[in-house]
This record gives sequence, C-alpha cells and structure tokens, in this order.
Amino acid sequence: MNIYKLLKMAAGEKTPGFVKLLGLWTMHSCRRRYIGVFLDPVLACNLRCRMCFFSDDTMRAGMTGTISEERLALIEHAFFHRALKLQIGCGAEPTLYPRLAEIIARGKNAGVPYISLITNGQLIASGKVSLPDLVKAGLNEITLSMHGTRQETYEHLMTGAKFSNLLTLLNIIQGIKKEHPKFRVRVNFTVNSLNVHDLEGSGFWDIWPEGLQPDIVQLRPVQKLGESAWTDFDPRPLKEHYDASISSVAAECRHKGITCIAPSKHQIDEVATPQDGVSAMIEDITYCYVSPRECYKPDFNPATDTFEIYHRRHRTAHRLFRAAFSRKLRDRGRHISKKLNYTVK
Repeated sequence: MNIYKLLKMAAGEKTPGFVKLLGLWTMHSCRRRYIGVFLDPVLACNLRCRMCFFSDDTMRAGMTGTISEERLALIEHAFFHRALKLQIGCGAEPTLYPRLAEIIARGKNAGVPYISLITNGQLIASGKVSLPDLVKAGLNEITLSMHGTRQETYEHLMTGAKFSNLLTLLNIIQGIKKEHPKFRVRVNFTVNSLNVHDLEGSGFWDIWPEGLQPDIVQLRPVQKLGESAWTDFDPRPLKEHYDASISSVAAECRHKGITCIAPSKHQIDEVATPQDGVSAMIEDITYCYVSPRECYKPDFNPATDTFEIYHRRHRTAHRLFRAAFSRKLRDRGRHISKKLNYTVK
C-alpha cells in the first residue's frame, strides 16, 4: 500500500483504532513524514483583536520573544525532514518576523510538502511584507484571520486593523492566484453574536473581487481561550441565526465548490472535540508546536535532540506497536481535545 494512502487511512474518523496506530507505527518506523510543525516565530501581534488574548494587557505582557537564527536552524534540523505540513502562525502574528521568507525557503528546501501562513494580512496590504516574495519562496497557502465583512464589524473586532487594507489584500491575492492558480486561500472566521449577521445574505461574499473566491472557509464559534476584551460567549445568538448565517454560507460554499469547515447547529454548544485514547496518543506524537519559548515537548532539547533521538529515548515505536493491540487504550475514557468540533460541508 502507498505510504501516504496508509497515513490518510490512519487519520480517518471511522478507521479502527488499531489500524490508525499501526499506520502511524509504520510511518514512524519507516522514517516517513507524518508530523505537523506549528511555528510561532515571534510572540507578538500588530492588532488587539477583541476575541484574542492580545487584547488583554496582562496576557499580552507575557507574550514576548523572537526566534533566533540559531534556534531556527536547530528546529529545521530536528523536525522539517519529518513534517508533512509547516504552519507558520498559531497564536501570534508571523508577518512581524523579519525573515519570514527565510523560514518558508528552509521548509521548501527540506522538502516539506505543504507550507501555510496564518495572518491578519494588514502588513501585507500595507506593503511592509511582500506576499509575492513569500509565494516565490514556497508558500502554498494563506489563511486570513477575518472576523467581519462590514467595515464597522471588522474594525471593531479587529482593533487596529483597517477594512480598506483587507480589500487591498484580497486584490493582492487575486493577482497571486492569476500567476499561481494552485495557491490556496483559507478564511478563518470566528463567529460571535456581533459578526454572525455579516454572514447573512450575500454579506460574506460581497467583499471578494470578481474572479476570486476562497478555497476553504472555516467558521469557528467563539470560545473562551484565555482573557480577552470579548466577554460574550453565549452560543444562543449563533443558534438562533444559524440557518441564515453559518448554514447559508456553507450552502453557498457547496454551490461554489468551496470546502467549508463549520459546526452543525448542535455542535455550537460543544465546540471542543471529544477524543478517545487512540486519537489522543496520535495527536500527542504528531502535533509539534514551536515558538521562541516552547519546542514540541517540555523535555525536548533542540540543542541536543532531533525527532529521532527524542523518540528513541521514549521508545515511541515500541509504545505505538503495543498500543495498537491494547484494548485498554482504545476503550480509554474520552477527554477533550484543543481542536474544535466541526463538520466538513
């Protein structure tokens, strides 16, 4: 069986747990790519979005640091050769990092198949960061944090952003797509009681230039992930307006051939994803978060460890193989994942 088909099968929700673990064990033992590297090169943001912890003075004061050239080289050596995906930007704004194109080029030179950037896009729109240069370096996808499609909503929720910059950014992306048709555009829209109305009617679609549409739309119900200026986490307005907003956008996405990742109405109340022991073990091994402060696991030392050295020390291949045949692990009580509960529509 093709090794990537095996990985895809191992990730399937309906795949038996022992098959998932054997698939991961095979990928691990054959030294194949199977991890996702999620990199925050700088712990800072140019905005103070109301739903984000950067809007809280105390939280923001604790988010500092820029990844050094030496640390970046160590991270590249430790992880990039095992990465299926490199995502730049997780909990901060990566376009503040001055050598962003270098990170992308390092990932591409290491053979990472897919490189994504999550950004509010304001510095790209203002010309301080060149999106064409990032695409030339090897960027495959841009994910836009876009929490409103009307000026008053967008600028209120994304404090410090200019709606005119969003429109400029979409025009820049339109030009990129003409030259690089396979370049993908993803939208991350966190839905709350205020901006849910921006999704009604044609509101979500009116801002897109003619000939440009997103490839993937993610509609995330707002949830409390820390202290922030936003305090309304009541799901009832989202459920009340669900058919006219989230469901309407999802239906239009289906019509346009766009992938839409959104909660069903009953999932609004339970945005976190339950996991069994198998899924938790897989996520624990494959999810690799790196920042100026953190690196994969608390006991991972990037100065001395590589992915292989670390997992030999922890006997991961042995643990995966044993776990594949462990009914105890497969039947372990469910817990909550950091990932949100979605339906692909």
